[in-house]
Amino acid sequence: LVFFVILIQSCCKNDCDEPEDEFNLMPYSLEIPSSLPPIDVPVDNPLTQEGVNLGRKLFHEPLLSADGSQSCASCHIQSTGFSDPNQFSTGIDGLQGNRNAMALINIAWSPSLNWDGSSINLEDQAFEPVINPVEMHDTWLNVSDKLNAHAEYPDLFKAAFNIDEIDSNYVVKAIAQFERTLIS
Repeated sequence: LVFFVILIQSCCKNDCDEPEDEFNLMPYSLEIPSSLPPIDVPVDNPLTQEGVNLGRKLFHEPLLSADGSQSCASCHIQSTGFSDPNQFSTGIDGLQGNRNAMALINIAWSPSLNWDGSSINLEDQAFEPVINPVEMHDTWLNVSDKLNAHAEYPDLFKAAFNIDEIDSNYVVKAIAQFERTLIS
């Protein structure tokens, strides 16, 4: 009996001495002007330093398009309020859509998104451009495969969401976190 107690204590001591692989996120401090109300942030997608930084990188990432030529930032141009100054936005195949990319500044307060109000939140809206045949013209499976095979993205997603496999849900969460920070 004494042997088993010593063995258990030894095992517990060794387990306690090993560093824990904790998942710690740094909250993102969003400074909202006093003239604006607070934003609603989904409980399942809080603003974190890791998530916002990853979202910013993905927003500028051409791997999200089928031919690697276009990112979200290609149409949502920072110098024009993250909008497209052209009447119609042009996708990867040179096709023009029937509208332009709307401004993303202060988008966190919009009750609906897209010119027709077809999306109710940033996460839902971010799914659309990747699979749109006029915009980025890819599939989410293909985009996920490209991001999972990338040298940096698996580690960045692990740091932001504690996941081992990148899928579309986490891509749009990161992009939505970044877009919520675009305040004028």
